Amino acid sequence: MEKNSVSTAIDNHPYFSALDQEVREMMERNMYYRFYKKGQVLFDTDDKRDRIFILDKGLIRIERVDQTACYNFLEFLNEKRPFPLLGMFEAQNYHFSAIAMTDIQVFYLSTAVFERIVKSNNDQLRLFNSNLNHLIEKQIRRIQYSVISKATERVENTLSILMEDLAEEQEGNYVIPYPIMINDISRYSGTTRETASQTIKALVKQKKIDYQYKELKFLDTDYFISRK
Repeated sequence: MEKNSVSTAIDNHPYFSALDQEVREMMERNMYYRFYKKGQVLFDTDDKRDRIFILDKGLIRIERVDQTACYNFLEFLNEKRPFPLLGMFEAQNYHFSAIAMTDIQVFYLSTAVFERIVKSNNDQLRLFNSNLNHLIEKQIRRIQYSVISKATERVENTLSILMEDLAEEQEGNYVIPYPIMINDISRYSGTTRETASQTIKALVKQKKIDYQYKELKFLDTDYFISRK
């Protein structure tokens, strides 16, 4: 990727707003750009943790499945987020897999360079800490949601998180501009596909959401905000 394009990408990314000129130039020299097709794997669980990515366009699924396939972790990442942050300064391997849910474009640089940048000044370190705190708070919410016995509530709570993380405002409604499949909603909620499908149909009937051709639109945003 041309230097000017990398420079523009850094300018447009709030995560790197605190960089001084020397660190910025080091980042420009070490950053690369790559396209992945839908379904391609960026890295697998236990691969060497040698790159940090920044998603420029598209949607990524983060997942980890145990050997029995009975227990799994699922997360979605959209644009402008550096990942993975888990294991910074310590881990030698990735804790999960990353798969392109759509055609995507990513920046990446070596983990060693990224960690050096994070430690380069206090403002950058505080920003990194703030990002981690946000991720931890969200995972605490997910744990709280997962112990709710009523499966339909777990699905509605999942939709609340997806709206918060992925939805964009369009003509007064909030729309997730990526295909969201029933199977992913059911896995995220820890319930069956049938239950997820029935819950979504009920919410459509109640005019809380609209769901067509894998496009999820939130019509009653207050209903989902109130679940936080």
